[in-house]
Amino acid sequence: MSKLGYIYCAYLMVVLLLAGCKQASDLKAFTEAKYSLLGVHNLKLNGVDVMQKRNPSDFTTSEGDSLLASISDNTLQASTTLSLQVQMQEPDVARQMTITRMKWQLLVDGEETLQGEVKESLYLHEGLNELPIQTPVMMSETDGLRNYEGLSKLMTMLSLKKDFRQRLIFKIKPTVQTPVGEVELPEYIPVSQSVPS
Repeated sequence: MSKLGYIYCAYLMVVLLLAGCKQASDLKAFTEAKYSLLGVHNLKLNGVDVMQKRNPSDFTTSEGDSLLASISDNTLQASTTLSLQVQMQEPDVARQMTITRMKWQLLVDGEETLQGEVKESLYLHEGLNELPIQTPVMMSETDGLRNYEGLSKLMTMLSLKKDFRQRLIFKIKPTVQTPVGEVELPEYIPVSQSVPS
């Protein structure tokens, strides 16, 4: 290899090392960031716009049958846009992260109730992120038994039309793209929910 070739290889190695350090620094920053769910928009379950429904009579027979069958089979599908606020410890440093997959959990009164996995790539940065997602919505299971009680509590809270966000915990577990491949974070990250003052 020529001298110029050695210089090029050394330069390339330095660039890759610096990129890897930046990626590691970004990953650490996103892991330590605070996440706040500011809103859920255009929520559809099995293609049904549930944001416009106020009581069971608002659903057509076919919509109700489809949703009940999917709940029974644990095959419910959701699409929505999440408004996610990311607050970094160093907000002036430009950082970004590519999430290739994201597992999520919804806890009702501290019990795992619903879960799923987003398989489309998502891109996060400091500040407000509008994230369009599609995901299965499955009931959590304990010893092979589905948590129908948690789902019942959630449906009851929805029907009362009161602010019940204090009783919910939303968690995410992203898999992120790094220079050495995809890395799944070891722990779920709690996402706080904005509560009106």
